Amino acid sequence: MTAPFKRKSLQAIAATLVLGLVLLAGQKAYAFPDLNLVPGSPNIGASFATVDYVGNNAGGLLTASGFANVLTPPGSPTGNIAGGSFDINANINFNALTATGSLNIGGTVASQGFNSGTLLTGTLSAFGAGPGDPLEFLFTVTGGDAAGIYGGIGSSAGVILSQSGYAGSFAGNFTSGPFQALADTFGIASDVSEPATLALFGIGLAVVGIARSRRRQDTV
Repeated sequence: MTAPFKRKSLQAIAATLVLGLVLLAGQKAYAFPDLNLVPGSPNIGASFATVDYVGNNAGGLLTASGFANVLTPPGSPTGNIAGGSFDINANINFNALTATGSLNIGGTVASQGFNSGTLLTGTLSAFGAGPGDPLEFLFTVTGGDAAGIYGGIGSSAGVILSQSGYAGSFAGNFTSGPFQALADTFGIASDVSEPATLALFGIGLAVVGIARSRRRQDTV
């Protein structure tokens, strides 16, 4: 390989890495990626929720409060929830691309023997927001009567929150309006992959591909 050609190869690899880092930096500064959650069973349906976001592009507090209505356990008929409540609190930091918070679902389901008044609790582990509705949350289950059918304490539960008032921007406060939002809280078989990790993996593959292409050209 001649010196000029080798220098061009290294420049191409460096340019690819820089582009990837720029894309990651932009993602971290401006938006959380979609989690691409898919509702499944078990599932707790909630409605008549009110969603409020107070903050800006740097960060803020997102809350959702409504009524848990029905529980669909795996392999069992749907059960009505008596005295059901649904609450999410999420502190979102856009600069660090982190989110912390909690999930609390209350009520009783007589057909399942869930009578303590607390159906499911969890701590926020991931947050997703694409170009528009819905918003997505991933929680680690910490307790509640229904924790067992969600896989037990330490398992993952997803929440898809629709009609939230989110229209693609966290630049300022927004609200769903009173009793407008809907939510599904469902079990997750496996954890959602970290988007930034996947992006770095893709960059690595691109660099390897370039290096192999250059090597083949050198042998011709």
